[in-house]
Amino acid sequence: MKNFIITIDGPAGSGKTSVAKALARKLSLDLLESGSFYRYITWRLLKDKKDLKDFTNNEELKKYLKENFSKIKINISSNGTYIIFNGKLLKEELRSKEVDELVSEVASNPIVRSEVNQFLKTLSQGRRIITEGRDMGSVVFPEAHLKIYLTADLEERARRRAKDVKDRDFFEVKRNLIERDLKDSKREVAPLSIPEGAVVIDTTHLTLAEVVEKIENLVKERL
Repeated sequence: MKNFIITIDGPAGSGKTSVAKALARKLSLDLLESGSFYRYITWRLLKDKKDLKDFTNNEELKKYLKENFSKIKINISSNGTYIIFNGKLLKEELRSKEVDELVSEVASNPIVRSEVNQFLKTLSQGRRIITEGRDMGSVVFPEAHLKIYLTADLEERARRRAKDVKDRDFFEVKRNLIERDLKDSKREVAPLSIPEGAVVIDTTHLTLAEVVEKIENLVKERL
């Protein structure tokens, strides 16, 4: 099968990124990480000292987004999605505290979402991919061959996220997750939800290997 799409959705800290990376490597599929593009735009806005409210109309914002997408090179493999700006691989820049605090607001903008979604669809053409995010199966790839929705309780999600960030403690991370969950579930554009036809997996008490094995078995069934 030339084109095959697996979507993994769920709230922050549910294990989407870790599971998607492990599964992509195991099945030799390209890993398309949607969040990287929202983080990139957020980072660019911060660098340019711009706010979404600074754009006088939708066309001006679209132009800004297209210009910034044209400035990057993207490498997609089973190891992940890598964004290269001016010859430099962006890593820590996209995971800063400032980006974390603003990315949900940026991602909730309908113009930003529309442009990023179209970009993702273009990148997926002719690929066998795993893509993870918050609306991959519900909005971006509703035609996906397999849709997964990962979830976990708040304490576990906060514990996992706290391990990934070095400049915040557990309680600050937990507060951030509560705020992020509320924003993502209440936003008008593409709110966080379980995609139609998705298989829901609670990862709270499962190891990474156990979650990957469950999804791998589902992939074999679909193929």
